[in-house]
Amino acid sequence: MAIKLSVRQLQMIRALEIAGSVSGAAVALQVSQSALSHRIREAERLLNTALYTRQNKKLVATPAGLRVQFAARRVLSELERAEQDVAQMSGGVTTTVRLGLEAYAPHHWLPELYQQLTINCPHIGLEIAADVGLNPESALRQQAIDIAVVSGVSPASDFNCIHLGEDPLVALMASNHPLAYHARLLPQMFADFPYVAYHTNPEQGREYDLVFRRHHVLPSNVISAGVTEAVLNIVSDSQGITILPAWTALSQGPKYGLVTRPIGDGELTTQWYLAGLHQVANREAILEVMQMIQNITDFGD
Repeated sequence: MAIKLSVRQLQMIRALEIAGSVSGAAVALQVSQSALSHRIREAERLLNTALYTRQNKKLVATPAGLRVQFAARRVLSELERAEQDVAQMSGGVTTTVRLGLEAYAPHHWLPELYQQLTINCPHIGLEIAADVGLNPESALRQQAIDIAVVSGVSPASDFNCIHLGEDPLVALMASNHPLAYHARLLPQMFADFPYVAYHTNPEQGREYDLVFRRHHVLPSNVISAGVTEAVLNIVSDSQGITILPAWTALSQGPKYGLVTRPIGDGELTTQWYLAGLHQVANREAILEVMQMIQNITDFGD
């Protein structure tokens, strides 16, 4: 089946989605509003369906328009990535590996990874993918990334998997927090203080599973902060408390003036893994980068 929409029309659809108006999209594309309106009508004529309607003088995508918006995001993103890859190839890079970090993962080891790649594998380009957040395995399945750093339970068996190591869970709080005067915390102590978390969905192999559910404890209030920086900022400026893997806590906590305390007998641990795609064209490069990450992180597994 012949493709009817051009890249220029996909760019128009994407600009309309981002700007939310014909005037804003026209500015972004550096065309007149009348020219952009003509492009909209032309796209609708080619597809023989309405992509937009007007509601209260605002342009709103129809169900067909929403479907084309989704396609435009995917197609233009892949084109942009392909152009970046080709640009890197002209500088000696022959393959690119995309690394996704889950929300709990620290970033302090990334400069060393880039340095090691430059020295030992200059043919491999590395990109850090944003927004894989709490679902890096989904990003792997969609091939938005090639490697994911994940914690908790072991990744699915259809990925290449490397166990990075075991990591104790520790509590973080402000230095003047009432619990900071204890050498170690018992799970029951969390009940009386706000708990600051990435989100409120219980997950296997993490704090809800290992600390709260196991010991039948629930915090008095849970604040969902979304990202590590927000979690730590809220904890530093409140009576809130959070739990993170030590790998993350010890690298990030001091930046916010936070102290860490072991929980219980100190044997509450999570696991860190690398999950990588296989049966893909750059499989060998993926395995090289995974091995390099394992050597750099060095949990002493």
